[in-house]
Amino acid sequence: MALSNAEKQRAWRERHIRKRRDAQRIAHLLVRQQWPDVHIAKIATLLNEFFSRHGMRELRRELRRLSEPTEKEKQAQVEASAAYWHQQEVWWQDAWLREHPGRTRTEYNRSLRHQDGEVWQWRRAKGHAAIEAERRAWEADHPGEEWQEHQCAMSDREYTDYARWERQRARRLARTGGYLVTALARLARSRPPRRLALALLIIAR
Repeated sequence: MALSNAEKQRAWRERHIRKRRDAQRIAHLLVRQQWPDVHIAKIATLLNEFFSRHGMRELRRELRRLSEPTEKEKQAQVEASAAYWHQQEVWWQDAWLREHPGRTRTEYNRSLRHQDGEVWQWRRAKGHAAIEAERRAWEADHPGEEWQEHQCAMSDREYTDYARWERQRARRLARTGGYLVTALARLARSRPPRRLALALLIIAR
């Protein structure tokens, strides 16, 4: 039975409404801070509604190219990683020398070779103290709520709220001379690109 014009128009509107809704869902999933496998599978399912068979083949080909970097890209990643870890070590070394007047870089490097040496004990103590200070500050600002040490377990909303609180706390501590404390905690708990930026900020001060 042929559809009337009104029925065709209604079907067309429903189809485009569904597409707009799916596009909004894709955008919502793409801007999340964390992408568990279930979300990636959902994005793939939704994208399949927008692409033809040829389009999906092209998309898979391009994703494969992006997920398999060239030798030049691999080398750039290795160099960036080496630069990051070098900068981390420069920051720790400079901080240790400032707190231990009269000691030398040679002594620092010698102690660094031993996991239970003086330098590693100092670094672990610094990290633990900074994280503990952050925990107390967060609990003081959020009475009755449980503090999450591991940010990877946070929801997107929790992660965004926590990052906002961290920025506000950093500004407060900067005004009172306690910037180094919050920077150390964020350095110990954040992802590598963010840690590098924070290390550079600390050195610049």
